[in-house]
Amino acid sequence: MVSKRKYNLLEWINHHNVRWLYHIVFWLAVLVFYTFFFGYKNVNYKITFSFVIILLPVTIITTYYLNYDLIPNYLFKKRYGKFFLYFIYTLIVSFYIEMGTVMLIFITVAELHLEAFHPANTNAILLIAGMYLVVFFGVAVKLVNQYNSNQVEIQKLKKEKVEAELKFLKAQLHPHFLFNTLNNLYALTLEKSDKAADVVLKLSELLDYVLYECSAELVLMEKEIKQIENYIELEKLRFGSRLDVKFIRTELSTKKMIPPMLLMTLVENSFKHGVSKSMDKSWIKLDLQEKHDQLIFKVSNSSHKLNSSITDSSGGVGLQNLENRLRLIYKENFKFSNEYCENMFTAQLIIKKPF
Repeated sequence: MVSKRKYNLLEWINHHNVRWLYHIVFWLAVLVFYTFFFGYKNVNYKITFSFVIILLPVTIITTYYLNYDLIPNYLFKKRYGKFFLYFIYTLIVSFYIEMGTVMLIFITVAELHLEAFHPANTNAILLIAGMYLVVFFGVAVKLVNQYNSNQVEIQKLKKEKVEAELKFLKAQLHPHFLFNTLNNLYALTLEKSDKAADVVLKLSELLDYVLYECSAELVLMEKEIKQIENYIELEKLRFGSRLDVKFIRTELSTKKMIPPMLLMTLVENSFKHGVSKSMDKSWIKLDLQEKHDQLIFKVSNSSHKLNSSITDSSGGVGLQNLENRLRLIYKENFKFSNEYCENMFTAQLIIKKPF
């Protein structure tokens, strides 16, 4: 049975065949560079080439062992003690192998009287040190690549997290609204009221917007406004004469784009917490305008409890979630505030350009 460590190495080879070409080119470049660099002083490239090509396999094995065994299995897994211990062992063992190789060359040259190939004609110790520079360079490249890969993965995870949060924050309309609208529609059909067809049309448009249009990152402001109007008309049917709603729109460029359900969330909140929790006559005022390159949406509603419009205990999209969504989308280019004063709750959203 192939061990997990061996499997990881085989898997890397199978998925990175093309990269072997770059590795081969790199080691050939090392061979050529050191041959000319150390052979330049004595213009004895043949001896230097012999030394480099004999020592290079040890350098290659050491580099790959560090990069594809020690670093992934110990350093990246935060087993720092064992990593540094094995790292030192690896350098010591490879150094002794290279020194042993040099000594073997000395002995062979002496016995065969090959003065032309005498190691004294090149600086073997300096060459060995140069080989270790290659090892450390290879390790540095591995760490930098891993760091970059981690950063890419982190950014990917952050993006996925943001998208997931935005999808959650678009959890759109409160279920009670749908149930109440269907109940009202049922009552109208029993009465054979002419209003039933209009209710079906508005509900159909609203559901189409929620289920399909809201999958986009941005929608036309006029579409959001249209669905707010539909929502208001359906809620008026529910609350009847005990509800007074005013929707003021001033100097709007309806062709501008905004995130879907951004404004609707404030409207729903005012109905859900400002009206539905009171049996008295209630009112809601919506004021939407553009001013000095800013989109300003102010929602005021009658309220009898300080926290009624702030806390969303039933699981809908609350104002805190709305603020989280704004922060994800607009960063610092927005201002959101809410306050309770004299039985009135007011929430105001200001989005700075661009919006």
